[in-house]
Amino acid sequence: MKKELILIAFLIIIAVFLVSVSNFYKKNIEIADAKKFVMDDLASKYPGASMSILSVTNRTNTAGDTYFEIKAKATKGDSTPCPERVHIYYNYPAQNFVTQPPDYVTLNCKVCSGVENKKCVIAFSEEAIIASHTLSGTSEVEAYIKSYKDVLPLTSEDESGWLVVWDSPFASYSYTVSVSRSGSIIGIAKKEKNSNLEKDTLKNTTKNTTGD
Repeated sequence: MKKELILIAFLIIIAVFLVSVSNFYKKNIEIADAKKFVMDDLASKYPGASMSILSVTNRTNTAGDTYFEIKAKATKGDSTPCPERVHIYYNYPAQNFVTQPPDYVTLNCKVCSGVENKKCVIAFSEEAIIASHTLSGTSEVEAYIKSYKDVLPLTSEDESGWLVVWDSPFASYSYTVSVSRSGSIIGIAKKEKNSNLEKDTLKNTTKNTTGD
């Protein structure tokens, strides 16, 4: 009798385990399907944009059915002085209610427009790029961008906020702009390029290439 009970208990444990594994893989497949749907939709609506999924959240509707609430982003011109970033929201599968409308983070090359400084928040690299040449005190950076071809921004974060480096292969100098998260310019540094160092590096690279 004891052996039979042990066997039954063992079979129940195995059954529960198999159901759990099945649900796990089913959920992963559903998430993969949801992400694919979102990325395909973004590609059709925002061609050429830089796209990514920011978050996937499990939700339950009033009927007790589960669905995924997905937040994604698309950025047009992410390597330009005026990138346009928009957040897009999806429900998967589609629900019988309207999803949150798209939220334009940057538009018309403006940040913190019409808000008090204490309410301004530079949360994304696209905002930092725009702020670095449009906020008060950045006229020399704006002039640099307009004067040289192929000027590209490179962003990074530090303790105080954002660093935006503006550089052009046609210029003998570059600019590094420090932007606070509260929407002010901390500082602007102009850096002259070391042409001799660049030439030496180029020569060494050429030697290594020909040596191989």
